[in-house]
Amino acid sequence: MSVLEKNRYLLAPPFSNNVETFICPIAKLKYEVSDGLKIAGGWRFFKELRVLQKKDNVYSEVIMSPLKLLRVSKTESKKALIKAERIINSITEKRLSFSRLDMSQPHIMGVINTTPDSFYKNSRLTNTDLIIKKSLKMVSDGASIIDIGGESTRPGAKKISVDEEIQRVIPSIINFKKNDLGIQISLDTRNLSTMKLGHENGVDIINDISGFIDDNKIKFVSKFKLPVILMHMQNEPHNMQTEPKYNFAPIDIFKALSKRVNELIQMGIEKSNIVVDPGIGFGKDLNHNLEILRNITLFHSLGVAILIGVSRKSLIGEVTIKGYEQQGINKRSISPTKRLSGSLAFAMHCYNNGIQLIRTHDVFETRQAIICQETMN
Repeated sequence: MSVLEKNRYLLAPPFSNNVETFICPIAKLKYEVSDGLKIAGGWRFFKELRVLQKKDNVYSEVIMSPLKLLRVSKTESKKALIKAERIINSITEKRLSFSRLDMSQPHIMGVINTTPDSFYKNSRLTNTDLIIKKSLKMVSDGASIIDIGGESTRPGAKKISVDEEIQRVIPSIINFKKNDLGIQISLDTRNLSTMKLGHENGVDIINDISGFIDDNKIKFVSKFKLPVILMHMQNEPHNMQTEPKYNFAPIDIFKALSKRVNELIQMGIEKSNIVVDPGIGFGKDLNHNLEILRNITLFHSLGVAILIGVSRKSLIGEVTIKGYEQQGINKRSISPTKRLSGSLAFAMHCYNNGIQLIRTHDVFETRQAIICQETMN
């Protein structure tokens, strides 16, 4: 694993041929940067950038203003200047509505698992009436989207048959529409057959943890102009946590998502219909996950809205155990039922960095945290 070194000087001029350059806006409140630029037309601003560079196997970070970035890029070449201008524009450009939701405001995606084996037992629902009851509560608590899935993708999970997944999710989706929840419905699936049935029964969004690697899936969502969530995952759920490897996770994942976004656009999916998800916990160890979260504003450079799901995940338990160890206190394990506070801490970190969509099991608590944070804006 490579280390990001903080330096005073760039490794090379930005966007020159012998260095890769990436940009992270330093998110601030409006009153902290009265003359700052808006991140994605939203609720956070920036006056400075973290300029990350990769040269050979060295990763470096230098802080500078957008104006200085443009100036030093211009001294390199006109091509470098155009690249710098394009990235700053991608960061600042107001995101178009995604599935009729205003992306200049934060949104909460509530999680509904119709599975008997999801990692968080309190999220397991198999009775369609209970699913409707839970979903209605999420709506009243402030969710903009309900994300329903029928296959557990926890680390080590085995893939189930498509027929079994369909039997789990489609009756609930039909019930959603009968009860007119008045909310966007997202279908969490990596199977084309399930996507098709979901669409036929009124699903609004397709959330694919496998990143739409099958061209047939891309052709399908493109044909019906369906909004999609494009997630990054290394390997498959059954083996994704077996020694995942990255040079520097945020940059590796950024490059992979950038490539996929461009491929989806080239195959006919509108840019406004794409949300990216770096995939916390999906083929990443603790350090990888923390690196992604520390550098989360990097993904604003993609020019699309971002979704983050950290709710109740194992990294919260790992961080908690390490924190207690530093105080000489031994905690053997922190179960998913005891990870709410950590979930909210990471959710607020994402909110404070301008992330548009927070996926969570705990809608009321997350909405309450956002409301309290908004009073500081």
